Amino acid sequence: MGFTAQHDGRGRLDATQPDLGCGWAWEAIHRARPRVAMVCPECAYPMHAKVSRHGLRFFAHDPGAPTCALARESMEHHLLKLELATAVRAAGYHAELEVRGPDGDWRADVMASSPDGSLRMAWEAQLSPITVDEISERTARFAKDGVRVCWVTTKLRPWVGEVPSIHVRPPSDDEPNWTVAGGLARFTVDRCEEHLLCRSIGHGEWHETTADLRDFTAWALAGRAVPHRMPSWLHTEQHAWTGVWTARQYITAAAAYQQSHDRAVAAFEEQQRVREDEQRRRKAEYRARRARPAAAPPTPPSGPADRQPTVPQQASPTAARPEPVWQVNLPSREREHLHAAALAEARLLLGVNAELRYRDGGRRWALGTPLYAGDRPYAVLRPRPQFVDWDQLRGLLIFVRNLDELRILGRTAPNGTRIIILPEQEPRTQ
Repeated sequence: MGFTAQHDGRGRLDATQPDLGCGWAWEAIHRARPRVAMVCPECAYPMHAKVSRHGLRFFAHDPGAPTCALARESMEHHLLKLELATAVRAAGYHAELEVRGPDGDWRADVMASSPDGSLRMAWEAQLSPITVDEISERTARFAKDGVRVCWVTTKLRPWVGEVPSIHVRPPSDDEPNWTVAGGLARFTVDRCEEHLLCRSIGHGEWHETTADLRDFTAWALAGRAVPHRMPSWLHTEQHAWTGVWTARQYITAAAAYQQSHDRAVAAFEEQQRVREDEQRRRKAEYRARRARPAAAPPTPPSGPADRQPTVPQQASPTAARPEPVWQVNLPSREREHLHAAALAEARLLLGVNAELRYRDGGRRWALGTPLYAGDRPYAVLRPRPQFVDWDQLRGLLIFVRNLDELRILGRTAPNGTRIIILPEQEPRTQ
């Protein structure tokens, strides 16, 4: 079965066109007496004109025909080819079925040609199994002769997306037309407040979309939809796409978004590096202050007779350092500064807009103040050392106000616990 046949005088006959593509009526060859001689363009075996019970016109091989690629094609394959030819013609292009290449190394199911002949694009209905290497090689054969190609299938195979291709659905009660169900995508940027990067540049993402097959065919022929290799796979419920068809403006938007994203990430990492350098500087200053010897107490004045040579007292290297005290009740002004610093640090280090849950005073937080983003806790501000259960605080940041508090909590904190000293929000008054 096929839609084309070869006639000695009229050339190629196309059953999908009203005049057979040569100015000849269908009645001139269908059940005509004497019988019109025509052969298969693929195997050169005699053929005859037929009409299916649904009114589909086609050419069938005479009995006893040898194995022929056209004869093995299924009815679904033929119907898809017919739809592709109809879509090409609806877009204002010339459509020719079952066209062989100049060297015979390829055959297009439907060859679309622009009115001025400057563009040729093959539309291939590929329903039988084929490997990625085989279909890539066949695509290269078309490209060698300057022919673009789009592979069309009704089944998701491993090669779909590896070459310019789409997945289509046949008409149904819900969808009267052939539909592009996969392989067509668009890029969008959505704004949200969940993460720091999303707030600054938005959240860019590729999305799969659908379209009527005839609309897509017109877009592809006009260059409004082009093949695009994805920088990372587009995962859908049914398939992982490495390549899609999309509009050029979406490709441009995705590239611009990626540049903005890379710049924002670099700026964020630089801010974090500066913050960590500041934390290390503060710790070094604190250690240096602790390492200085204590000044000798002043000697009370005495008379000349009592004056004795004195030896300066040196701090004993083994003398115990003063034990820091956890100050529970802080002035309200300092508490406000700590709260503001904790929220700012959460935005910088975690990229979230957090909120302090003042009334969430469960023992889990050791009487500290948890920082939430939505329903998820991210950090705890100043948990009390005597109440801390580190299993309850695992994975959370711990914010403290100074190095003394860091030292106290650090005694019992397990390895890997991140304890951050909050910077002062404004100079303290004496």
